[in-house]
Amino acid sequence: MEGLRSESRFGGLALTIDEPVSFGGTGAAPNPAEVLLAALGASIEVTVRCYADFLGMQVKSIGVELSAEMNSQGFFGTSEGVRPGFPAVSAIVQIVSDEEPEALSQLLEMAERCCPVLDNVRHPTEVLLSFDVVKPRGD
Repeated sequence: MEGLRSESRFGGLALTIDEPVSFGGTGAAPNPAEVLLAALGASIEVTVRCYADFLGMQVKSIGVELSAEMNSQGFFGTSEGVRPGFPAVSAIVQIVSDEEPEALSQLLEMAERCCPVLDNVRHPTEVLLSFDVVKPRGD
């Protein structure tokens, strides 16, 4: 689109992703790593909610606080051995509920085992990259 800003389409929905101005983007949207964290947090929340409902547990609200730091030396390839991605992500699941702590602990264990995005982040997922080079048309 513009600078480092891009748009992904999913059916009739659009998601804009960008980089901060200091990194060459327009600063108009979250960057790809932030979108990954948002997807992880949302997936954990949805999974906890689905399992709480399935188990008949009363949960008033669910939130996930995520934190992670990335070393730009990995992205730029200037320091061997430094990952370009997050070396670790911290996730704190906040549940407002009157349920017993043991029941909530079991709920979190189930969600941790069954959350699809958490699974993709925790375990290597094969991604088959290919390129389709298209020459620009002479107008």
